[in-house]
Amino acid sequence: MPPMSDLTPGPVPVAHVGPDATADDTADAALAVAAVRAGLAVIATAPTRDVVAVKGHAADLLTATDLAAEEAIRAVLSSSDLPVQGEEGSPDLDAPDRWIVDPVDGTANFVADIGLVASNVALARGGRPVAGATGEMPSGRIVWSALGRGTWEVPPSGEAFRTRTYRGDLAAGCVTVGDFSWTNSGPWPGRTRARIVTAVSDVVGRLRMVGSSATELIWVATGRTSAAVLFGNHPWDTAAGVLAVREAGGVALDVHGEPWTFGSDSVLAAATEADAERLLDVIGNA
Repeated sequence: MPPMSDLTPGPVPVAHVGPDATADDTADAALAVAAVRAGLAVIATAPTRDVVAVKGHAADLLTATDLAAEEAIRAVLSSSDLPVQGEEGSPDLDAPDRWIVDPVDGTANFVADIGLVASNVALARGGRPVAGATGEMPSGRIVWSALGRGTWEVPPSGEAFRTRTYRGDLAAGCVTVGDFSWTNSGPWPGRTRARIVTAVSDVVGRLRMVGSSATELIWVATGRTSAAVLFGNHPWDTAAGVLAVREAGGVALDVHGEPWTFGSDSVLAAATEADAERLLDVIGNA
């Protein structure tokens, strides 16, 4: 990974400040960025990719890097008085005001040395995300957002810039879709996913399966892809990215067309309302 510069968010220009913005949210985004930096540093220097435990299923993996990255992130967030919901340490914590952490999103990718993984930190207040950051590997870029203050990309070297979602034709764009894995149960069995993937493929330029929900969402928020369809919704995977998509001008729903919440069973993040409506139409008829 390239050496990372100081990624702390600077002042947001007044012209970019929305009516929901607060100074606290920007400060919280800065803390999220610092925490993500700590997580990325652990991932980048991991001495091993060995699995140390299997959680709920044979494909639900835990590595020493997951644990070390979460510990590093928690150390940064300890300057806040809010509790931390971490995927590895406290996944069931559900306070309305809390930090939400996924130290390594895409652990299966990490174990397989595929490379596409992310470190994810979000802040929820009143049961909704208000600030967050996602660090992507192997690029080293960090994407952060705060309610009413937009979404910003910080490259490994250089200054942060504001992002917006893709405004091109969906038929020429790229869409990512949730994978087929041990989660092929509940409302999204494998055959249902296959029908949805087939239907979506008929109306978009390209389909990709990535293996990291956090990465998929920031790709939508930064205009790299037109949409992401995710089967499932763990807050540590999605909270930061959903806020980033919305703050970049996009739409975050579930695949039933309802606004995304922590209780949703899925995520449909789209660059525009028109893209969301088109995808909902084909998914509904799949």
